[in-house]
Amino acid sequence: MKRILIVDDNRNNRLFLQVLLDDYRETHPEVDFEISEAVNGKEAVEKSEAEVFDLILMDIMMPEMDGIEATRLIRQQDKKVMIIAVSAADDEERKKSILDNGAEDYIPKPVNADIFQTRLVNYLALIEVRGSTHFSKEAFNLYSQEVYRRQTIFMIDSEDALSEFWEYFLLGDQPRYEGISDVVRTMSALGDLFVRLDMETRIIVEESEERLYISIDKSDQLEKRLLALVIAKNKAVTEYKIGSDRMSVMLYKSKELDDIPVEKPAVVHEEPTVAKTAPTGKMTISKSSDIEDEVFDYMDQDDFDEIETYIGKLDLLLLLVGQGEVSKDEIVEICTYLERIGRMMASYSESYKIGQALKDLSVEISSHDEEFQLNSAALGPMCAAFSHDLSKWAEMTFHTGSPAVDYMDDTIVANSQTISGMLNMNDSGSDDGGDLDDIFDF
Repeated sequence: MKRILIVDDNRNNRLFLQVLLDDYRETHPEVDFEISEAVNGKEAVEKSEAEVFDLILMDIMMPEMDGIEATRLIRQQDKKVMIIAVSAADDEERKKSILDNGAEDYIPKPVNADIFQTRLVNYLALIEVRGSTHFSKEAFNLYSQEVYRRQTIFMIDSEDALSEFWEYFLLGDQPRYEGISDVVRTMSALGDLFVRLDMETRIIVEESEERLYISIDKSDQLEKRLLALVIAKNKAVTEYKIGSDRMSVMLYKSKELDDIPVEKPAVVHEEPTVAKTAPTGKMTISKSSDIEDEVFDYMDQDDFDEIETYIGKLDLLLLLVGQGEVSKDEIVEICTYLERIGRMMASYSESYKIGQALKDLSVEISSHDEEFQLNSAALGPMCAAFSHDLSKWAEMTFHTGSPAVDYMDDTIVANSQTISGMLNMNDSGSDDGGDLDDIFDF
């Protein structure tokens, strides 16, 4: 039984949060809540003195006593309770103040139901850890010994848990950090290794005023070769440390992007015909006076989240090509992810060309699986280039900006066709043995 206190002077807001908690309870019958309410900060402090709560959802702007002062007073008497600010206060100073006074996360109003449900999973997991073990007052990352109030722990034991880690950064109202997409992709790849090996780990996020530390636990349980390959694959991740049982990455808060307003238009949902076409929403970032890159938004968010997850899994598999013999099961996985990504991309006119190329490549690899397995060492460099370009397409098109919506089309299509051509070398019936290593003998 988890005891939750909802603090808000607006009755409708309290009712809405209670409905979200009830919805969560219905889909998670193993969890039960005892919910109390307070109409202002003063009443919240009084109730916290009389009762012990596991989670407090705290509004900021309230009469008699605001949420900032209430959080400070409650934190003085209870170091263990999790306090989450839930407020419509579009004020960075107030937001910073409540976090500095003991709140551990901030959810903006109007509350997004999906984001709330996702974060609630993490909140309850952390509460469980605090309840079953002595709460550690030591920093987890390998960079700083300072203990920060904001610490989020993701228990990685399934693909769903990895998805929650992705969503925390992709869907949440998080500050911008330089290179965050590359770090999340790398940590997800490492987490995926644990899941595939039927092992569990934790990803711990610690946040200071200017820096973000993301660490993965039990890294010593992974084969050193695989750990090195995953890290080396993403060359953008350069600031990391590997300890005896963990790996930590440090990021700096972006100064450049803080002042750029990001306005996303509503996504237009359409029934697919041959290819879907949606209006192109975009954010323009001027890199120079002559060149402007655009962040495109033509794809349904659920589709893109799924595609990006598949690209991450495909990236890990293609990383192994050329590093040793690829198993038949791994080849099947590669073909499956290529087909899924291609099918979804081909349903949009803007990415139709790449989608078709990926579907064709899936068919070629599947029909030449023995050649792919036999010649994996020679195919490794081209597979690595192909994987890098596909990840770059997702990053530039939907995150950092691209000169045009079809900027990567020709490159990815050419790489796909090159891999297919290498696999089809012997189809003409030549007697030269078809050694694919000859392709790289320039």
